[in-house]
Amino acid sequence: MAEGTQAGNGPQDGRIRRVLLADDNDRYAEALTHDLRKRGATEIIRVFDAASAVEKLREDGDSIDTVVTDISMETQISGLKVLREAHKGDSKRLVVCATTGLDTKLGFLFNRFFLGSLYKCDFLIPKRPIKQDGRIFWIPGKK
Repeated sequence: MAEGTQAGNGPQDGRIRRVLLADDNDRYAEALTHDLRKRGATEIIRVFDAASAVEKLREDGDSIDTVVTDISMETQISGLKVLREAHKGDSKRLVVCATTGLDTKLGFLFNRFFLGSLYKCDFLIPKRPIKQDGRIFWIPGKK
């Protein structure tokens, strides 16, 4: 998976250090972890569900500078709870959504607006390229 990672896109400004990664799929989480390390992450805290991510943000939120969350974990849209919590407090925190909802043209347009504009995700990561060949694409979310 490492050779397919596209570290040239997405944030390269040193903002990614201590990361909370919420994803219930080991394959995706492994690919994202590798990509985050290439971008400078020094610590990655992996949780498997939205409830754990929200709890971790409430406990240690001030020290977490990046949140990467899957949208559909244990329930269809539980990742939205993580997004809401991630935007509380530190306004400089980088918020990233990883989702299969970007895999069609209509889904991409809808989710770029929904997740990027309404939920204020800084970046969106489509999961289909990860599944197919391990590539990670960071797409700017906010317009």
